[in-house]
Amino acid sequence: MFPALETELKQQTLPDPYEDFMYHHLQYYGYFKGPTCLSSTVHRQIEAVSRDSLMLSSPLLKSRQLLHDDLGEVNSRLREPRDLFAFFSSSGPLQAPRWPIECEVIKENIHHIVPSEDSYFTSSRVGGKRGIIKEPAVTLQGPEDNTLLFESRFESGNLQKAVRVNTYEYELTLRTDLYTNKHTQWFYFRVQNTRKDVTYRFTIVNLLKPKSLYTIGMKPLMYSQLDANAHSIGWRREGDEIRYYRSNTDDGQQPFYCLTWTIQFPHDQDTCFFAHFYPYTYTDLQRFLLSVANSPVQSQFCKLRTLCRSLAGNTVYLLTITNPARTPQEAAAKKAVVLTARVHPGESNGSWIMKGFLDFILSNSPDAQLLRDIFIFKVVPMLNPDGVIVGNYRCSLAGRDLNRHYKTILKESFPCIWHTRNMIKRLLEEREVLLYCDFHGHSRKSNIFLYGCNNNDRKFWLHERVFPLMLSKNAPDKFSFHSCNFKVQKCKEGTGRVVMWRMGILNSYTMESTFGGSTLGNKRDTHFTPEDLKSLGYHVCDTLLDFCDPDRTKFMQCLAELKELLQQEIHKKFKELGQDMDLEGSWSDISLSDIESSTSGSDSSLSDGLPVHLLNTADELNQKKKMYKKKKRKPLQSRKQRNKQYQKSNLMQESKLTEDAPEGAGFASTLQKQPAFFKNSENTSSSTMKNEKPRLNELNGRDKGTSLGPSKMTTLILTKNKERMQREKPGLTVSCSPKRNTNPSQEPAPDTKPNWSRNRYPATKGGRTTAVVYPSLHIYTYP
Repeated sequence: MFPALETELKQQTLPDPYEDFMYHHLQYYGYFKGPTCLSSTVHRQIEAVSRDSLMLSSPLLKSRQLLHDDLGEVNSRLREPRDLFAFFSSSGPLQAPRWPIECEVIKENIHHIVPSEDSYFTSSRVGGKRGIIKEPAVTLQGPEDNTLLFESRFESGNLQKAVRVNTYEYELTLRTDLYTNKHTQWFYFRVQNTRKDVTYRFTIVNLLKPKSLYTIGMKPLMYSQLDANAHSIGWRREGDEIRYYRSNTDDGQQPFYCLTWTIQFPHDQDTCFFAHFYPYTYTDLQRFLLSVANSPVQSQFCKLRTLCRSLAGNTVYLLTITNPARTPQEAAAKKAVVLTARVHPGESNGSWIMKGFLDFILSNSPDAQLLRDIFIFKVVPMLNPDGVIVGNYRCSLAGRDLNRHYKTILKESFPCIWHTRNMIKRLLEEREVLLYCDFHGHSRKSNIFLYGCNNNDRKFWLHERVFPLMLSKNAPDKFSFHSCNFKVQKCKEGTGRVVMWRMGILNSYTMESTFGGSTLGNKRDTHFTPEDLKSLGYHVCDTLLDFCDPDRTKFMQCLAELKELLQQEIHKKFKELGQDMDLEGSWSDISLSDIESSTSGSDSSLSDGLPVHLLNTADELNQKKKMYKKKKRKPLQSRKQRNKQYQKSNLMQESKLTEDAPEGAGFASTLQKQPAFFKNSENTSSSTMKNEKPRLNELNGRDKGTSLGPSKMTTLILTKNKERMQREKPGLTVSCSPKRNTNPSQEPAPDTKPNWSRNRYPATKGGRTTAVVYPSLHIYTYP
């Protein structure tokens, strides 16, 4: 409905000249049907408006730009123009998440899906699958029925099925990432119809990772709706008798692992949620960004834009955070910092670190203001919104790990990372990017740490390790420098940190935060909370200030400490190998990659390659790219340049033949490979002139219809030179073959050595003038 238009029509009694003109205008272009004067039809049109007559089938308006909600009611907004993505209005509703059309979504504040039969993503819509949502498989028979009701068809949920194997025991199967048959780690589901003081057992039966933090004390998260409403208690770690083990079923395929735990619910008839880690959904992000857009202060230095649309059409947001510069010179001098998160949708801890960073950098703290004065922050808070919405653990709707495809050329299939890389590429053309960091979660290691890239430039040796070491000093109870790794593995070449590092960003990192807790300082043997992760976002800002302090004392102290730590590590490695070496003075020349182990990253770190339906597309794009590069070769601009290039290639071939030619055939091979004119400065001047006349006559024959190609001209010139040299030295045989010799019988013997000077113009020996080899005349070059 259009309330504003309805009110306006009710208040209108006389036709307005301007409105009459506009109705004529709309009628001319076909957007309005009806009389131009509204005196006699006002009431009928008011009734039509109140009956939702402004639908697409309305005889009043024919515009297809009107938006409708799920119930068919008209929304008072025009459809977004194609290829123009504006940020959501501060006064309008949040953009509803778009789901794959195969996904069923319950009509509540939380949403989720059912697996699709298709092998790859096709299309999406708000609300997911059309039609009636299926009811739960179990229906309660009465108030005494104690069967638990499971649900996960909400945002970020991913439970596929629950099987009751005993009165209070359930086996749970997680849905794999959409359009894949693997990646089961993240879980998030709802349980209803609970009973107090009863011990339930839940067992997830299809996990894929052989190792887990659940084996060393990590607990699942539980959320009670009644506790949240009555006591403001949110997510908490719960569960007893926790075990993580390999399943006994062996069908010859990839083995499954099971996670089992027991739980006692705090209330009867409660609604509870279980999760692998604290959820942070796409809607949570939009609520936060809406608050920033509505803030009159923060919106002055934080500009929200749309980086691109995801495969399902969800907005990928880009934040540019910096204080306005006073002069163009000041703006140009600012360095950039790029931060991203949630390329892996099941690693929600990355969003909590990002939330802490944004809370601080957007605050009125003096340190935050200083950072905004000296830096331009480019922030992509959620790189994979589709995966977050549908509850994937690692992949996008393309069915692939986006953090292995940063080198992709498939813009339409991997839009989020393609546009991110392109944005950073343009940024590097404008200014220096001091730091790039992508926030992740880790399922097998404790604490928080960084993966970086070893720098091969001795000028900046160990500099990439200074920022992580400073961060470990600022957050000693959370961040572990000894868990950091800087080795670049071949299987990680497509990751964000490696691709950005190869693009020229020295300090390029992946920040890994554990799903569990800390083993350091005051936080030892405790689980991380959202506040702990948010505090690390603040420490990132604090470390940036230390890293860029004009007083380089801290930087140099950290560099000296790094050299000492590295020297100790090298001695330790040699000791393990049973060698005792004095590395004084030469230890710094050892490759850092040789003394570092591989990163203990994800079990699914190897890329699956492209989906089958994209292979042909990738091949076609690669062929077009190669053809474009060939066409882009810069042609020679002038005859002089063409001649210069020809002489250069001639010299290279001559030097190659000089190195390979046999002894005794020097003069002959010189003539063979270099077509030139010879002169005898004393005795052969007259014979040379005689021999030149027929050559000129032959050349003049071109004007009479005779065509002389380069090979014929070469043969002619060498023939004349051969006759002259045989007259001078009857015993010497001179080859008169063309430059490109194809007769192997004329090749020099392999056991001989060249005996001529390497100078292009041989020196005179013994006072006797030798045949001088002049530079080639331009007889081969034609325009």
